[in-house]
Amino acid sequence: MAQQIKIDQIKVKHYQVWPDMNEEAFKSLVEDIKSKEMVIYPLLLDEDFTVLDGHQRLKAAKLLGYTELDCYVAQPLTEEEKLELAHTSNATARSISTADKKKRARELRAEQRSYRQIAEWVGVSKSTVERWLKGVPSGTGNRVKGSDGKEYPAKKPKRHKESSTIDSEKELRTEVSALETEIATLKGKLQEASADNKRKDDEINRLTRALNTEKAANAFFRGGDNGMEIFASMVGLDETASTSEIDRAFRKARAKAHPDSGGNEWVSQRYNVGYDLFKRLYIKNGKATG
Repeated sequence: MAQQIKIDQIKVKHYQVWPDMNEEAFKSLVEDIKSKEMVIYPLLLDEDFTVLDGHQRLKAAKLLGYTELDCYVAQPLTEEEKLELAHTSNATARSISTADKKKRARELRAEQRSYRQIAEWVGVSKSTVERWLKGVPSGTGNRVKGSDGKEYPAKKPKRHKESSTIDSEKELRTEVSALETEIATLKGKLQEASADNKRKDDEINRLTRALNTEKAANAFFRGGDNGMEIFASMVGLDETASTSEIDRAFRKARAKAHPDSGGNEWVSQRYNVGYDLFKRLYIKNGKATG
């Protein structure tokens, strides 16, 4: 069961075995947490509150000012079990690049770990690890560590052509699946960008209308336009509209634009300003002049 742990109690040590997210991916994580107002997936900690899985979520939460986080606290584990969790949970949950997996595979081999264990920890097939490390000085001596933490002779097993073919097919399917996931993610981002562009277009159109109104008002005060035509245009009437018609239209427009009626504060204020000016210029003693 997840429990609330204070952020200042959470430690970060050598279990962060994978590189940080790239800037764009981390920014997306921060925005997701901000929009949902919570960290969806709890962190995984060891018995000393050291992070085994969730380093990027912790970093984002600190950036957003969180003081507590939901965490799973694991039962006492061996060092080997903690390292395994740190590798496998991130290798499957995050989009780790092939280059980063290759680099980590070399580092694990230098720690005298077996091909099978490396494959399990970085989330690829054993044949893939063997291919990655082919021709790379192992520096492992005569023995390697197995997934059970014990040491075994570093003898490379014989490879059968049939087994190699099967592993290659599995690897290909895995890569295809990863590409399909990436394509789906990009499509989602494209849709979000399209929606954002639509909002920006709407805002540009609104500002353009406001600018045109301001230009018309400026022209009026310079004597360039007929004032009645400007006010008629503001309330959607023909330029031949009478003062009384404009007055009624202004009243209706102001009522509809008022926030209490579901209108918009920005529009309501401009109708109020426009109507006050109209009354001062064309309405005497509360009555329309024409």
